[in-house]
Amino acid sequence: MTLLRRTDTDPSSDEELVALLRQGHQPALGILWDRYAHLLFGVGMKYLKNTERSKDLVVELFATLGSLVTKQEIQRFRPWLHTVMRNNCLMLLRKQDTTTTFPNQTWNGTDDIDHEDAILHESTLQRLESAISELKDEQRICIELFYLKKQSYQQVAERTQQDIQQVRSHLQNGRRNLRLILERSGVTNTRSNVR
Repeated sequence: MTLLRRTDTDPSSDEELVALLRQGHQPALGILWDRYAHLLFGVGMKYLKNTERSKDLVVELFATLGSLVTKQEIQRFRPWLHTVMRNNCLMLLRKQDTTTTFPNQTWNGTDDIDHEDAILHESTLQRLESAISELKDEQRICIELFYLKKQSYQQVAERTQQDIQQVRSHLQNGRRNLRLILERSGVTNTRSNVR
């Protein structure tokens, strides 16, 4: 099983793939796997710090993805999928917490600090996702394609049917507006977060 990102050549949006998956179209699941398995593995590693368990959770999530998408209304697939993976990790950690004892160990408080850092980082990511959704459509689409889907200027231009200068302008304005939105919502040090 490989969790490395493959080149995503399918032009379908996530929402189109979810609609196909709801209809039982299994190849859509493979395309979503190619797009997101490596990212979900990263979420698992962030919380679980265990390679095998993180891989297992990614596989478990994709095994149930077909039924999950039919049961829930999904506005934006990527943030929804991230939240589901995070929740699965947290449930596993809670389950392990109640069944695991650590004899002869003294508490030094570092676990709480790591957990607080993870919560703070997660909160910042959620604010960033929310801020992206507040952008004008042209800026939001360019930001998502360029930064989140790692497409080149040329690919974004072709996908949005704009010239490269327009794409660069939307990206520049989108970054500036993201910085302003994040500063308004209280996120500090936005210069390092949004570039």
